[in-house]
Amino acid sequence: MNTKFYLKAEGNDDTAYQTAMQFACELSKKDTEIKRVVLLIYTKINTGWFERLYGNEMVKKLFSGVRFKDCSPLYKFETTITYKNAHYGYPQDIVICCGLDSDDIFKIDEYSSTKYIIAIPWLKKNTDKWIKTWNAKNILGKSESPDEKFPEPTAIVKKAMEHLTNHINMFTGIGHPNDNNLAKTYIKVLHKYENELNADIVYSYLIRELHWNPRHAKDIEKLINTLNQGSFFKGGEKIGLQNYYKQWKEECEK
Repeated sequence: MNTKFYLKAEGNDDTAYQTAMQFACELSKKDTEIKRVVLLIYTKINTGWFERLYGNEMVKKLFSGVRFKDCSPLYKFETTITYKNAHYGYPQDIVICCGLDSDDIFKIDEYSSTKYIIAIPWLKKNTDKWIKTWNAKNILGKSESPDEKFPEPTAIVKKAMEHLTNHINMFTGIGHPNDNNLAKTYIKVLHKYENELNADIVYSYLIRELHWNPRHAKDIEKLINTLNQGSFFKGGEKIGLQNYYKQWKEECEK
């Protein structure tokens, strides 16, 4: 499990990137396993922050890798595509996510070479889900408000998701028709009998506590959002839903 940080910033806050790079350097001094600091960008054209900080020539060098004075790791640009194809190995990377959204950063969580993640938002609301799921640490050390972490689901929602986790193939998520039908049944039950079923909270719980792959947890999130938006989906049992809820409730009360 990698360690997660973020820096409160939005838009063209160039100093945030410099602060994150310096913080990565300090981390590497404390952790000698760190060999590389990955500056992760969407595409090769998303380098404006660094051009303003270091100039065009340095940016060109960063695509090959640069070592700075008094800092041992190699600093190197990677795009979300190139890093996806080259992340394998033991944990040795600090990854600075430059303006990436939560869904993109969740993918980085799964990479075996990633030991630390530092998220710098473009728009903080687009990174909030990742920050709140992991209760990521502010690298500036400032105290945060309670809403920096998602609340826990209700006991019954937890129990339902634990049951689902124990009955599906975790390698394929709800891809198999039987697993898909079971997931839809459970979501129907919770949507009908719980006072509120928050998709973000459930998604966060699946990833953080039940160790779901973010891509598979996203499928559950979509099912919840579909019902919350007043729409519907095909599949799932239509009768006897109350029996599931009654069973989960009884198990919670034991």
